[in-house]
Amino acid sequence: MKIRAHHLLCVLGFQGLGYSPEFIKKMTQVKRIIETSSRLPVKILNSCDEICSACPNQQNGRCQKGEYSHKRVKETDEKVLSVLGLKSLDILSAGKLLKLIKKKIDSFQKLVKICGICGWRETCTYYTGLRKKWQKKEGRYET
Repeated sequence: MKIRAHHLLCVLGFQGLGYSPEFIKKMTQVKRIIETSSRLPVKILNSCDEICSACPNQQNGRCQKGEYSHKRVKETDEKVLSVLGLKSLDILSAGKLLKLIKKKIDSFQKLVKICGICGWRETCTYYTGLRKKWQKKEGRYET
C-alpha cells in the first residue's frame, strides 16, 4: 500500500466523515487495512496516494481545495516525515508505522505543530484524544 505521510495521522483519527461518499469509502477501506494488517508493507509518500484519488479536490495530482491547499498539504507531509524520522518512499510495516506514530507524536503540542489549521481537527479522534489528555494534565477543561 502507498500512503501520503499526513494521511497516516488522518487514518488514526478518522471517524467516517469526508469530502464525498467516495472519499469516505476509500478512507474507511484504507483505515481498516492499515489497522488490521500489521505486516502489510506501506510505502510513505509526500505526494498523492489512493486516498487522494477518491478526493473531489484532487486534480492532476494536486489538492485544489483552496488557493494554498497544495502547498499546505505538502508542508504537512514533510512535517510528519521529519517528526517520524522518515523519508518519502520509505517502506515500513503497517504495525511498525502505527507504533512509530504513537511513540513520536504522543502529545497534543506535537500534533498541533503538524496539523495546525487542519479543518478536520475537531472531528479527528486522535487530535481530540491527545487534547483531552493535555487538558487533564494541565488542569484545563473544555468549554
